[in-house]
Amino acid sequence: MKYLFLTIPILLLTACRSDRSAYPIEGDRDILFTEIVLDTIPVRLENTSYSGHSGVDDGRIYFLDQFFSYLYLIAPDGTPISRSMGMGRGPNEIPLKQTSAATVRDRELLILGSSYDYCISEDFGTPQRKEIRVSPEDSSLEDARAYTSFSEILRSGNGKFYYNIYSESPYANPVEHSADYFRNAHILMEIDSETGTARPIGRFSDYYTENHSRLKHLFGTVYDLTENGDFVVSHQADSMIYVSDRDFRPVRAFGFQGTGMNTDYAQAAPGWDGFNDAYLEDTTHKGYYYWLEYVDETDTTFRSYQKGSHTDRDGLQIYRGSTLIADVEVPKGFCVAGYIAPYYFSRMNCDIDNKTIHFYRFKLTQP
Repeated sequence: MKYLFLTIPILLLTACRSDRSAYPIEGDRDILFTEIVLDTIPVRLENTSYSGHSGVDDGRIYFLDQFFSYLYLIAPDGTPISRSMGMGRGPNEIPLKQTSAATVRDRELLILGSSYDYCISEDFGTPQRKEIRVSPEDSSLEDARAYTSFSEILRSGNGKFYYNIYSESPYANPVEHSADYFRNAHILMEIDSETGTARPIGRFSDYYTENHSRLKHLFGTVYDLTENGDFVVSHQADSMIYVSDRDFRPVRAFGFQGTGMNTDYAQAAPGWDGFNDAYLEDTTHKGYYYWLEYVDETDTTFRSYQKGSHTDRDGLQIYRGSTLIADVEVPKGFCVAGYIAPYYFSRMNCDIDNKTIHFYRFKLTQP
């Protein structure tokens, strides 16, 4: 059984490769912190499914319930401020059956649906449902219809929004055609927020093109956008972080491997069964990078990573500019969500069994 992908019967041709080797390598180590002190902040929300999308915007934490579509705004001390919206077609309700991902930037809520649809709510007003526009048919990895979305990473800025993509075509996929796939496939979908026009963008790093067979089951990408529209990208098994401009032209690259990461990845056997076996083995027991957040206010990049099953802790790298200033242990699944001075905040941690929600906050203050 293939449990990573949905079938898309699209015929694909190869696309022109961009010059990814042009990234100037920067960065150094200047370790300023050997640990961070996390404050645990409990949050009590009414009528929640204990599952949702969270982040930081405009001095507040937001939480959009994945199933009920309520939008909660929360103070930095964990006090609920307001609850609005909800699923439905009435005034100020969200007309989507399911929220696949959500983000808030500059008080604009953007929600990705489950079938080529999305909603935009400016200043938390009435959400406007729109459809993603893709060409009716094409046979190229340059065409938006060749891809489908995966993961819940959604970013927005400059009148556009972005989400992760992959292709499962029998003629171009990372399982059966890894060399061509990592050379020619795109990693993100760019959507014009006003028109819904879709365009696949971005490429895998040279590390993947050179190690396509060994890494074909670890094709995930984490990323963020800076205020000026640059992309900050990290691939699942690549220790480098790549900065590109809004047209994905190389700006610079930097980064170091996380401390204590087990990178003895499995060699996937041919076919889908071998791919899935290797994927489960390595995402369960090996190390990989799973989250990235860039904070414009302090020019700081946070990258979370799994070390492996040999420890019950994950790792967090902190880069100031291109310089690694910390590589510390954090709880499993820890993801930095943003900054409200003087604290950095994590995403929400939801425990449906115990019906609890909390987030972490911490400072980067040198003694």
